[in-house]
Amino acid sequence: MARPQRELSPTAMRCLGRLRVAAAALPGAREALTFGNPAFRVGGKAFAVIDHYQGSDCLWLRVEPALRAELLARRGWFPSPYDPKKAAACCAVEAFDWRRLAPLLRASYRLARGR
Repeated sequence: MARPQRELSPTAMRCLGRLRVAAAALPGAREALTFGNPAFRVGGKAFAVIDHYQGSDCLWLRVEPALRAELLARRGWFPSPYDPKKAAACCAVEAFDWRRLAPLLRASYRLARGR
């Protein structure tokens, strides 16, 4: 049985709205729940998740190793706690640069699709 969606803060709701708009342009992308968190998936794999770690809302994305290192050096970014392959990174929603959403989301989507 799937977990019900967790209650989202106003900040997380704004993030979800932005993700919905951006993901609508990606073929085969669909919204689902992952452990009660809003997620966007393609081919059964998540490429974006709104989660809550250490008291703040965050955005989880798949990233290439070189980009991951670059992102983790920036304010607000941190390693995904459940990422043994080190193929993802999280950013606190309040620190996320929304001007970068489209390219980061497309790259995450491509990684989830395996291309």
